[in-house]
Amino acid sequence: MADADTTSTSHIPVAALSAGLVLRSLLVHLTVWFLVVVFGTTAILLSPLTRGQIVFWLGRLWGVIILKVAGVTLEVEGLERFPAGQPYVLVGNHTSNFDIYVMIPALKGRYYRFLAKREILYIPIFGWALWAGGFPFIDRSDNAKARRTMRRLAARMKRTGLSILAFPEGTRNHTPDLLMPFKKGPFIVATEVGVPILPFAIHGARQVQGRHEYLVHPGTIRVEFLDPIPVAGLTYVDRNALVRRARGAVEEALLRGPRGKGQ
Repeated sequence: MADADTTSTSHIPVAALSAGLVLRSLLVHLTVWFLVVVFGTTAILLSPLTRGQIVFWLGRLWGVIILKVAGVTLEVEGLERFPAGQPYVLVGNHTSNFDIYVMIPALKGRYYRFLAKREILYIPIFGWALWAGGFPFIDRSDNAKARRTMRRLAARMKRTGLSILAFPEGTRNHTPDLLMPFKKGPFIVATEVGVPILPFAIHGARQVQGRHEYLVHPGTIRVEFLDPIPVAGLTYVDRNALVRRARGAVEEALLRGPRGKGQ
């Protein structure tokens, strides 16, 4: 005689499941912004004493708590391709707020900063904490100012060994296409500094929460770091070929899907 499956949800009314999902989603949103206020304020006050690193110490805890509340499991593959102390320009796909929540804990112990849109700077507490943590902000409405920011960023990377993480699609992708066109700024910085490109693919974040969607669905998000792309000998004129190569690597990984453990 078969044993009863006491964990099955097949007999739970759909309305009850939906109500549970709505409540969990509300809890996730409240958690995100409650922790932004608490951790963000702390980071702003203490950043001068920690050279901005407290943003990442608290950011990792922020991401882990959000994933726990959301019922999301994080899996990371290929982090050995990003050895501590080796600067890179990291580029990958962007479909969900959860891309941020997973990348911070996934990159534990690495010295890097996100390349952020200037509009984020004006989000109370959150944007101010990023500024206090030394995040570079790009003004996409002013090409000349953006180029100056990129030049300063390249000089900073050469001086400090900083890595940069960028979502070169420019915004969260909500189109049917797998990837939107990549912006060239991060690739120009890579050739100017002479550091490799490290592509990455985030699998499953859109299924957890799509762009502009309220509901948060439990699930698994897998971050896959791909083979580095060397830039030795490349210059500004090679930027388009470098963009195509990196975008192709990310697109191929997304089409293939997550490899899974042991593959």
